[in-house]
Amino acid sequence: MKRPAIFVVIGLVVLSGCTAATFKGGIEPIYPGVRSVGKTYETTDTLTPTFRWKSDKDGVCTYDFAIWDVGATLPSGMSGSMVMKGPAVYYKEALARPEHTIEIPLGPDSRYFWSARLRCDGKVSEWATYDYHQWVGIAAAEGRNWPFGFKTPKITGKQ
Repeated sequence: MKRPAIFVVIGLVVLSGCTAATFKGGIEPIYPGVRSVGKTYETTDTLTPTFRWKSDKDGVCTYDFAIWDVGATLPSGMSGSMVMKGPAVYYKEALARPEHTIEIPLGPDSRYFWSARLRCDGKVSEWATYDYHQWVGIAAAEGRNWPFGFKTPKITGKQ
C-alpha cells in the first residue's frame, strides 16, 4: 500500500507547477513569451521592446499588432481572481513580418497584454490567444482565451 502512495506523491511533485499552453489564432508568441498561468509575466529588457511571434501562414498575409493595459482584477470563483484586459495603448496594422518594435515607450514597471492577428485574402482573424492548464500539487487551474502578458522593466535614475 505504501508504493502507490509514493508514486502519487512523486507524480504530484513532478506535475506541480507544470503548465501546458495551447495557442489559438494561428500565432504563437516568441518574445515576450507565455509564462505560468498568464499571471507571471516575462519582463522585457526595454520600454520599447521588439515583439516576435511564429505564424502558421506564409506569403501574402500581413499582421495587426496591439498592446493593452492590464485592467481591473475581479473576484472569480471561491477564492480566485480574474485579470481583465484594459484599454488599448498601442496598435499597428499591415505589418509584413511576424515581429514589431514599438515606436513609443511604455510605462516602466507596468504589466500589459499583447497579441497579433492575421490579415489574409481580405479576411481578418481573431486576436491570437492561448488556453492554459496548470497543476499545483493536487489542485489545477485553467484559463481560456488569454492574450499574451508581459511586464516592462523598472527604470532607475542610474540608467
